[in-house]
Amino acid sequence: MPDEDLVPFGDDLELDPAAYELRRAGRPLKLERIPFEILRLLVQRRPQLVSRDDIVARIWGKDVFLDTDTSINSAIRKIRQVLRDDPENPAYIQTVTGKGYRFIAPVTSAPVAAVPIASPAPSAPAPAPTPVAETRPPILEPAPLPVPGAQPSSTAPPSRSWLLWTSIAAAALVLVGVAAWHLRPAPPPAPLSDPIPLTTYRGSQGSPSFAPDGNQVAFQWDGEKGDNFDIYVKSLSLDATPLRLTTDPAPDRWPAWSPDGATIAFMRNIAPDKAQLMLIPALGGPERKLTELPVRLGALGLRPSWTPDGRWLIVPAKTGDSTALFRVSVDTGESSQITTPAIGFEDLFPAVSPDGSALVFARVPQVFNQGDLYRVPLDANAKPLEAPHIIASASRADGMGVPTWLPDGKALLARTLIGAVRMPADGSAPPTQVPWPGPNPSWLELSRRGNRLAFSVASGDANIYRIDLTAKTPTPEPLVSSTARDAFPQYSPDGARLAFYSYRTGLGQVYVSDSQGNLPRQLTFIPKGQAATPHWSPDGKTLAIDSNTTGLSQIYLIRPDGGKMTQLTSGPSANFGATWSRDGRWMYFTSKKTGRNEIWRMPDGGGPAVQITQNGGTGALESLDGKTLYFGKEGGAGSIWKMPVAGGPEQQIADSLFRTNFAVTARGVYYMTSPDFSRKCSLRFYSFATGATTTILPIGIGEFGLDVSPDGRYLAYDQLDNPGSVLMLIENFH
Repeated sequence: MPDEDLVPFGDDLELDPAAYELRRAGRPLKLERIPFEILRLLVQRRPQLVSRDDIVARIWGKDVFLDTDTSINSAIRKIRQVLRDDPENPAYIQTVTGKGYRFIAPVTSAPVAAVPIASPAPSAPAPAPTPVAETRPPILEPAPLPVPGAQPSSTAPPSRSWLLWTSIAAAALVLVGVAAWHLRPAPPPAPLSDPIPLTTYRGSQGSPSFAPDGNQVAFQWDGEKGDNFDIYVKSLSLDATPLRLTTDPAPDRWPAWSPDGATIAFMRNIAPDKAQLMLIPALGGPERKLTELPVRLGALGLRPSWTPDGRWLIVPAKTGDSTALFRVSVDTGESSQITTPAIGFEDLFPAVSPDGSALVFARVPQVFNQGDLYRVPLDANAKPLEAPHIIASASRADGMGVPTWLPDGKALLARTLIGAVRMPADGSAPPTQVPWPGPNPSWLELSRRGNRLAFSVASGDANIYRIDLTAKTPTPEPLVSSTARDAFPQYSPDGARLAFYSYRTGLGQVYVSDSQGNLPRQLTFIPKGQAATPHWSPDGKTLAIDSNTTGLSQIYLIRPDGGKMTQLTSGPSANFGATWSRDGRWMYFTSKKTGRNEIWRMPDGGGPAVQITQNGGTGALESLDGKTLYFGKEGGAGSIWKMPVAGGPEQQIADSLFRTNFAVTARGVYYMTSPDFSRKCSLRFYSFATGATTTILPIGIGEFGLDVSPDGRYLAYDQLDNPGSVLMLIENFH
């Protein structure tokens, strides 16, 4: 087959060797040189078998000292990824083990012929065309124009008038041609590639950071055994061997590549509440400690952000009961605080603009790790020129995080729970959802050219467990499990049923089962968003839930046998986590009406609400006698507090709480602690009789929800099983 022939195959694919393109539905696909040449060879020799030796001779020649087996394997894998060819059931490339490869797809039609250009009449043969450079617009030669009053003559020299008109006409036609050239439709952008793996190792790989040239990525990995995070660097080829940069026994996380490509900054957790900001050469070598900072136990989004001149790093660190942003001098290690969030909030995911004139970050409630985006202008020394202002607001359920700048500095990309959004960097327009081509990301990173997007995908299965509190040695046993997230177990007042929410339909929906987790029945059928955190009324006839199906999270009522959802709250603030007073007359809920989470109370079934807490609060529960209100606070590692229902001072009873995972019983309060240094939680009990706290048992990575059955026998809680994450890559991002 001549190299110039175009070969259509499959439903909408074609190989065009002359143009050096592989196209799907007329749009070019991204394929590197070596994979393209191998595909070209296989197509040329179809349906013959092409040996690996033939491929080596064609691509590299006889005298080659490379690992060609690995290179061929990698190239074939890339071809299959682009063609979407299953190696187990191939439609395009067949592997003959130990021999080579064969192109097996039939050519669907004859090569597409070029459309002929209409020829002039035979009596006037067309002159040979004049070559025109591709980068210049075609110049059209004008025909002579008749001049009024001129006498036709084949020998008389042209008059000045005729020359003038001819020149004007020629100039006009040139201008038209130039205008047409500049106003021609722009070619369609290359299609986004399907996400392809960057890493497929055991354990958790995350927080990718591109090198300035976009050809390598730094990332954190807890190793094959999942025992400790270190910093690694690798090229974008899936089979490239990663270079391990750090070996310290303390966890090393959140790598950030310097603008000049020479250095990688990262955070080393030397204690549960303390981290060191470190620098290491990108090729490996001696480390340098820049400074030491306090951090909140279990905090996420601590990756530093470099200023473009490489002189400053912006880093999140703990201050009081909040996490603020600090600027750190790369030369001296001196630091100073540059943001001041409210108590219970964290400023995370800092991102400095490409020109260094602005900083964007997420302000996040500590319980949920998703929040609103803020922007603040910076001077040449990374100092804020004014107070940060909000540029994108979202509800608790679908907040934003991990902002990353587009190369022009005019737009942002940010992660959400369902993919990503794009928005103007000044907040002049609301975010718009990006059609996400793969699994939901847990981190985003855009290369500096903007053509490559790396993201991490978390895996794991949240399941509901229970323990028998009357057993001599409490042992966890599965209560509700599926391949999707199951969370927030709540026993009915008679102990016969269990409410929870699950993502087994693709959206968070509320379910009810028997107390053993059997025969779950779906109650809610919202079309978007989620329905979550069910709580029973004292008579067991109603469930209070919260849902963001109409935007911000609001409180609804629904019967446990299903039916219509009745909305109780509304307005411009997120409202969630409703519970009843023990006598059924009141409903407590958490609201951000004041700008931070506080406990409010309204009449049963809705009505005017009154603020109860004044210093922060979430997840209210009354004591069984209805005299005391217990609630959580989000500062630090979380905490549990109590106050009289009739009003009075607050008193802390526990100094560690994960989310709102606690339950009040007649004997005391059962709760789940915040994650420790190894990301694990524990179940504890606070005794009303003694005021002492005891540990029931350590568990794995805690999730959302905890409750105790009415008879006090069983404690149900949520846990994340088989946690892990990998890195993915999207080419041709636009």
